[in-house]
Amino acid sequence: MTDLRDQVVEDRGVIKKIQLIFPGYHGYRINEDLRDADIILKDELYKKMLDVISNLKTGEGSLVSSGQFKVLESIGVIRSRIQTVAEAVKHHGAGYSGISAPIKVDAKKISALYDLDMQIFDQIQNLQKGVNSFVQNCSSGNVNQDGIAGINNIISAISDLNSSRETLLYGGV
Repeated sequence: MTDLRDQVVEDRGVIKKIQLIFPGYHGYRINEDLRDADIILKDELYKKMLDVISNLKTGEGSLVSSGQFKVLESIGVIRSRIQTVAEAVKHHGAGYSGISAPIKVDAKKISALYDLDMQIFDQIQNLQKGVNSFVQNCSSGNVNQDGIAGINNIISAISDLNSSRETLLYGGV
């Protein structure tokens, strides 16, 4: 995935470029552009997680077609966990960098948030691979319990990474 921070900088309009000239707005504009890139990235992460859920539904359909109902509850739990983590990722704070913010979040912290979200992106790619493999097994009538455990571990890793945002932003405040 390309670095969205560069894309946001390239897409600056006239007003944003003028803001960069004024000392009071220069830092604010840079921070807001970084924040915008992180928000765009989080939206993409959310969409990718919804795609994983959709793929799991395909696996469920295969299991129902082949009369294998035992694992359906486990898949439902996985879908629910992915949905919960996806919502948390999408709606987690990006760090306000405004002129009079109660807690200052500088460019370094906002960039660190973006880097953290890229780690989440990498884990989502692992999740997609795990779910794709699991769904392929389901379509051939094989239910791999190790695959379910692996998927759950990746979901936990994504959740843990997302939870570390608070510490990164506010130092555990």
